[in-house]
Amino acid sequence: MNYRKANNDEHNIICEQVRSRSVLTVCLSAPVIPVVVLVACLSVNMMIRQRYDKATFVISTLMMVFFVVAVAIAMIALMSGFIKRFSCINKRNYSVADCVVAGKNLRINPKHNHSFVTVSLPDGNTQTAMVSQKVYSLAQNGKQALLIKYDEPDGKEKLPFEIAVL
Repeated sequence: MNYRKANNDEHNIICEQVRSRSVLTVCLSAPVIPVVVLVACLSVNMMIRQRYDKATFVISTLMMVFFVVAVAIAMIALMSGFIKRFSCINKRNYSVADCVVAGKNLRINPKHNHSFVTVSLPDGNTQTAMVSQKVYSLAQNGKQALLIKYDEPDGKEKLPFEIAVL
């Protein structure tokens, strides 16, 4: 499959779209989980307070505080890893396929098994390329995806391709 080096404008647009949408989604959804857990714990704690003695209430309160803190720490770790991954995408050296939109320029080739797709190039030619199951699923569902091939320092490629969903 033919690849070309993404120029600076494409590189910046792609990285910014991937970063902003992914990070925004995580940042908006991640804090909701500890809040929901906290509300659930408080409601259970109130039921325990009404039915049991003070010692049981104190123990259950400490356990619930520990649980909420653990969930919050897990969510912070998840968010930081996610943000780190997407913020460093633009620091890597990669090439982007001429055709990037699944469902538009990317078509499933029914003659091959699931890991092959037929790609329409801008010049009107088509080429068959091996891609991952995830890209194939995205293409089947008509979702937009970038086919990204990373250029490794030692010259080896990651196979088959990595994708960034827009």
